This record gives sequence, structure tokens and C-alpha cells, in this order.
Amino acid sequence: MNAIFPPVLKRLYRKEPISSFLIVVGAVDAVLGGVNGIGTLMILGLLTSGLSLGYRWWCIQQAETKLDFNPKQRYLPPSSNPLPNLDRRDRRE
Repeated sequence: MNAIFPPVLKRLYRKEPISSFLIVVGAVDAVLGGVNGIGTLMILGLLTSGLSLGYRWWCIQQAETKLDFNPKQRYLPPSSNPLPNLDRRDRRE
């Protein structure tokens, strides 16, 4: 478990550090609020974690839609006649 868990966390933090930080802060607030019996801290932590998870999901959805819309770029217009073939026989010496 310890061998797998740190690389996963490092990968998640590198991709989206702000939302990952907010998820951790919200989870810590929720746990502290639940353990100490402070309902407002627990609700604040749950809201923070929920909003940051929603933000991360929204960012992932935006990235997927940007990847789907990649039209092919053509630098030259399509030609109706192909280029002529050059043979040794066609050359005049």
C-alpha cells in the first residue's frame, strides 16, 4: 500500500495542484469537525472538498472537449490533377 500510494499522490498533485490542495484541506476540516463535534467546521470541510472535486471534474470535461475538436489542417488546397511522374525516359538529353 505504501509503495503504491505516494506515486499516485505525486501524480495527482502534479496535474492539478490547486484542486488537490483544496481537497486535502476540506477533508482535514471535515475530519476535525466531525471528531471534535464542531458541525460548522465539518460542513465547511465537506463543502470545500465537494466544490474542489466539482472544479476538478469541470476542468477534466473542458480538457476532453478541447481534445475532441481538432480539425485537420491542410496547408494546400486539394488538387484535381496529380503531379506528373518523372521518368528517365521522359528526360531529353
